Amino acid sequence: MGGSLVVRRGFIHGGELRFAVLDKPLERLRGLLGTGCDANPVALMGCSSIHTFGMRYRLDVAFVRSDGYVLESWRSVPPGRLLKNRKAQITLERPHVCGPWLARGELLSMRREDDSHAG
Repeated sequence: MGGSLVVRRGFIHGGELRFAVLDKPLERLRGLLGTGCDANPVALMGCSSIHTFGMRYRLDVAFVRSDGYVLESWRSVPPGRLLKNRKAQITLERPHVCGPWLARGELLSMRREDDSHAG
């Protein structure tokens, strides 16, 4: 994995979200497949479509432009679905949980952190 993507929401929502960066083709293809509903959120870099075939739980998904603009946001996407947004450069995924999630039209502040030097 390629470090973390730290996402900061606007002043109204506040808080930071941390996503494990998946930037290699096979990592992006797998995404959260094979994980449990306690899996860490992931950021699929250079990705404009996802599938939930083979998933054992529902996902929250957001398609985001590289400038942080949330193009689309989905909650509780069931297994067996295909979602895409051709304008997205980043797709954010997490196991579905109750509580706040990213909203369409929201502008996010994002920074990438390299975990390779952490110890």
